[in-house]
Amino acid sequence: MNYERVLVFGAHHDDEITMAGTIAKLSAAGVQVVVAIFTDGCEGYPRPEMKATIVETRRKEAEACNAVLGIARRVYFDRPDMGLVNDKQTLQDAIRVIREVRPDAIFTHGPEDRHRDHVNTSNISTEAWWHAGEPVAAELGERWSTPHLYYYKGVVTKLLPSVVYDVSETAYKRPLALATQVSQHTLFGRTAEEFRREAERIRTSGETYTERFWIVHSVTLGDFLPKGL
Repeated sequence: MNYERVLVFGAHHDDEITMAGTIAKLSAAGVQVVVAIFTDGCEGYPRPEMKATIVETRRKEAEACNAVLGIARRVYFDRPDMGLVNDKQTLQDAIRVIREVRPDAIFTHGPEDRHRDHVNTSNISTEAWWHAGEPVAAELGERWSTPHLYYYKGVVTKLLPSVVYDVSETAYKRPLALATQVSQHTLFGRTAEEFRREAERIRTSGETYTERFWIVHSVTLGDFLPKGL
């Protein structure tokens, strides 16, 4: 399978960093990676004085993350943080993006998570994946059946991952991406400098690093990523 385009759904502006090594590896191989974010991140402020500017701040941080990981484009649905609901308009927005991007693979949240936005992102995106390939809602674009659908987080049962993918060459990009999310560092419990030091340690360690994925649908189970990656 030679991927040309990949679509990653996230509830918040930093969720896709869970699979940062894979995104960076795909991008380096010439794959166009598009990230679609469902919420505006308006509740992600650790101090009251940040409330008025947090949405703008998080968007700027997301764009900085794009540069680190090689993300080609972000799409923002701007639904309220902690208030994402599975309504018709949001579902149709997700269908429209799938039909526009026409990805070879979609990565999204799994359904098992304590955060309501994560659970609803999983439900909306997986339903949108199905509808996008059906002869329905023609005004949302030409139908497109994405052959591969994966969860990259939100699977907390004893279900083993379908794929354990070697990202040793790009694993250091994950802490570099986290370093760009300055407004969230109180939540993460680390500073940008600490993340950068971790990135350098990983880059020079010679150790093996992996990321895990769960297959939801795949036309060929043996084809996770483009051959040669």
